Amino acid sequence: MELLAHLLVFLHLLAMAVLVGSFTTQLSAPTKRVTPGQWHGALLALVTGVLLVLLYSLVPSLDEHLDHGKIAVKLLISLAIAVLAHQGRHRPEWKAGWLRVGVLSIANTAIAVFW
Repeated sequence: MELLAHLLVFLHLLAMAVLVGSFTTQLSAPTKRVTPGQWHGALLALVTGVLLVLLYSLVPSLDEHLDHGKIAVKLLISLAIAVLAHQGRHRPEWKAGWLRVGVLSIANTAIAVFW
């Protein structure tokens, strides 16, 4: 089970890297847009986050303390990112969507680290 937990954490971190990386690569681009990578990163982060919470809740031998307040905040932000990224897929030059997805992704990463 520990290997599964490590794999899920790895995929979760990879998803956050894709979200933030896709955002920052467009900082100098003339046309900002939500990229397919942001959509896939949003889905991967959401799925792996939920699976991690389930795994840590169901397998006490992993000895992971869960802060349910933090999990709730991160879940709401992850859902918002996924919805915005989905909307951005259908609006190719939606600069506000690109900015929102990027800022929320950075905020969610900061919450994971500092809370």
